[in-house]
Amino acid sequence: MTPAVNTLGKYQIVREIARSNDIVWEAVDPELGRRVAIKELNLPEGVTEAQRQERVQRFLREAKAAGRLSHPNIVTIHEVGVDNGRHYIVMEYLEGENLRERLQRQGAIPLQEAVDITLQVLAALDHALRMGVMHRDIKPENFHLLPDGLVKLTDFGIARIVFEPNITIDGQIFGTPSYMSPEQIEGKEIDPRTDLFSVGVVLYEMLTGRKPFTGDSIVTITYNIMHKEPTPPPGVPYGIERVLMRAMAKRPIDRYGSAREMAEELKRALEPGALVSLAPPPVIAAPPPLASPSPASLPPQLQPVPDPLPSGGYTSASSASLPPQPPKPPPPLPPPREPWLSPRESEAMKQMLLVVLLGVFIVLLAFGINTAYERYAELRRMEALSTQMSDGVKLAQAGNYREALARFTNVYQHAKSPEVRAAAARNAAVCLIHLGDEALQGGRPDLALYHYQAALEYDPQSAAARQRIDQVSRLYSGSVEIPPPTAPPPASRSGGSAEAPPRPRGDEQMAMELYMRGLEAQQRGDYIGAVDLWQRAIQAAPGSDVARLAQESINQMTAR
Repeated sequence: MTPAVNTLGKYQIVREIARSNDIVWEAVDPELGRRVAIKELNLPEGVTEAQRQERVQRFLREAKAAGRLSHPNIVTIHEVGVDNGRHYIVMEYLEGENLRERLQRQGAIPLQEAVDITLQVLAALDHALRMGVMHRDIKPENFHLLPDGLVKLTDFGIARIVFEPNITIDGQIFGTPSYMSPEQIEGKEIDPRTDLFSVGVVLYEMLTGRKPFTGDSIVTITYNIMHKEPTPPPGVPYGIERVLMRAMAKRPIDRYGSAREMAEELKRALEPGALVSLAPPPVIAAPPPLASPSPASLPPQLQPVPDPLPSGGYTSASSASLPPQPPKPPPPLPPPREPWLSPRESEAMKQMLLVVLLGVFIVLLAFGINTAYERYAELRRMEALSTQMSDGVKLAQAGNYREALARFTNVYQHAKSPEVRAAAARNAAVCLIHLGDEALQGGRPDLALYHYQAALEYDPQSAAARQRIDQVSRLYSGSVEIPPPTAPPPASRSGGSAEAPPRPRGDEQMAMELYMRGLEAQQRGDYIGAVDLWQRAIQAAPGSDVARLAQESINQMTAR
């Protein structure tokens, strides 16, 4: 018996939702009165029997892969069936839109929302892998966004169940080119880190509104995936940038080992105290071109002079028709005027005027040269600060927080832009927090507290610094003495009785500035200058934590 056109199995078809390789219907389960989505295998005309069998196997494998998964972020499979040769999968009906539709409608997605979407997808992938399933086709079309904020991972059409034979034809590549990993493009054996590469690509697109790997053809796109590094996205926190770059690493071994590991790193990147990724301040490449003179500024065009008549008069439109008039006698010449200056006085005046004009020219020339030099010097200063900020971020990325701190401190002290100063201060605070954490792990709560307090001076809004100060104070209160940052260390006290009075704060600040300048000198290769600055820091605030840092740096330098 042939089923009705508006039914598929027991389900009543309501409408067609989408059609590509397969057809997706909205339908109703009459027994439960439940809305469902039905995905029907769509076989084009003229396929061979081998091709038909391969398509059917892949279709059923999708049902098998997704059907064994039960997770809030994965579309639920209800049933698999065949109706008069029509293969179909029944799944939950999803309201809302997919991520591709959202990107086309809105463009880039706010940071917090993009991270939330990514975390939900990573949770789905983590569950899928624990159930032995790899998705292998991560792309915005397969992220379904529900109105309540829930994200569903859909379309396991080319998913692979781990340890099952691969039914894909040898050498055939499945996936969407812009989101495929290098090993997918090469047709190599893949593992779960392939899906993480694709997740990184989608997150990059959500944050920037564009794909990290583009081209005018599939060949160009795949070449860029294989050989080009994506441009770091501007305006995102450093931690997010680091997650993106690691997820999109060319070699699987350089990526995250699991979806859970990537999710944890992504969460940490948004914690208070995360390093700010700052684009360098704009540098003027060349002075603006001189404006072309406007018509109003041009000298007026001379009007044509009428041709003189032989008689000495002029022709015009009004006088051409009048009869010729007899010439008038010329007016009498005025009597000669006495010269204002004698020839000698006139010559002296000319020389004086020449000297004045020459002086004015020299002054203007000097002013122009000075202005041009000041402009050039300002450009070089801006370039140097931009380089220092970039170097600081790179050093912080490498975990070298002490030297990164020196860069950010220098930018903070010399930048004129309030925005650049604020960013440098936040970055300096982050480095100080990391140095405090290192000191705390090394059993130096006093030094850790000093760093946390210094971080709070750079960034008074730093919740991370405040939390650490409170935690250290509570943890060591009454058991381990924590001297204030300006107090001498316990070893410098005589007889363990009365404490020395705290040093003035100005000495401590001066010592810190000298210490930072010493780090800068060390980076330039001026080791003698670095040691001299560190010794001056010790003299500025002897017995302080800064002095101890300076002495440690001197010891490390001489040990080399």
